[in-house]
Amino acid sequence: MKNPINTAIIGFGLSGQVFHAPFIRANPGFVLKTIVTQGDLAGKLYPATLISRNFDEVLADQQIELVIVASPNRFHFEQAAQILRAGKHVIVEKPFTPTSAEAQQLIELAEKSDCLLFPFHNRRWDGDFLTLKQIISEGLLGEIRDYQVHFDRFNPVITRASWRYSNTIAGGTLYDLGIHLIDQAVNLLGKPEGVFCRLFNQRAGSVVDDSFDLKLIYPKMNASLRASVFVKEPGPRFIVHGTQGSYIKYGIDPQEAALREGKIPGSKNWGTEPVKNHGLLHTQAYGNLYRGKYKTLPGNYMAFFDNIYNTISGNEKPEVKAEEAMLNIQIIEKAIESNRLKCIIPLNS
Repeated sequence: MKNPINTAIIGFGLSGQVFHAPFIRANPGFVLKTIVTQGDLAGKLYPATLISRNFDEVLADQQIELVIVASPNRFHFEQAAQILRAGKHVIVEKPFTPTSAEAQQLIELAEKSDCLLFPFHNRRWDGDFLTLKQIISEGLLGEIRDYQVHFDRFNPVITRASWRYSNTIAGGTLYDLGIHLIDQAVNLLGKPEGVFCRLFNQRAGSVVDDSFDLKLIYPKMNASLRASVFVKEPGPRFIVHGTQGSYIKYGIDPQEAALREGKIPGSKNWGTEPVKNHGLLHTQAYGNLYRGKYKTLPGNYMAFFDNIYNTISGNEKPEVKAEEAMLNIQIIEKAIESNRLKCIIPLNS
């Protein structure tokens, strides 16, 4: 790239280490100039990158054009606001902000600062979701009448990122994993009419939800989004039925596992899953009956960062819009209200 973008990452936990730094280093459109962290791991992994202990140093660095906020959820709003005030573009890890009111403030601040604001919703580039979108766009399922998706794990004891379950500000599984499922569903099905949700605190020591059952209410169907930390034997990830057929998909996109193993984004067979995990498509669309495996498209999180570069360069528009991320947070707020009142909450109420 002729003009690579000097980039800083705030935070080097799982998000900064796995979902951001490898892509910034592997993409020629960016230079990983600074990482703000209190630990020593970043310096060992990225010896050519400046390691800072001070967030204010990034704000003052005139060479840095783009900052990635990968800190704990409760810091997202304030840090993103400071970055925008400093005249820099910003990527904000999910959840975008703890509240929709704060999301609106960031949107207005970005417009005032003439800077770009990018919510990080990388799982739009999961291979299974890309495949489902292709199947639907080709009319192989007809009109969708039932949509079920799971993001299940077996974590019966709080260990990983315990701050998510000990802090009530944007903590819990709904903010952590549910936000992915909400973003995918709304991207695919559009804005729902209402929300019904049950939140569960099932593990010792969790002060916020660790499992949920969320329904997005549409005129002719409900979209069922579920996550649990007590699933030892996973069922299907996607179950989608329509007027012309069904699609059932087991397994999860392999990119996160590859990143945790230290593999380089874009390396051979990146994002490609084994044939055994290809979904089952059963369709009668266009008068042709087919029941069998449907090859999963390769996942491609790098596409998010390519779009960031091209948007900053003025050649594209953002694939993930801040207004969409704000809607996701509004849905979470309605879900929390629904759980409290035990009823369906209209989205525009």
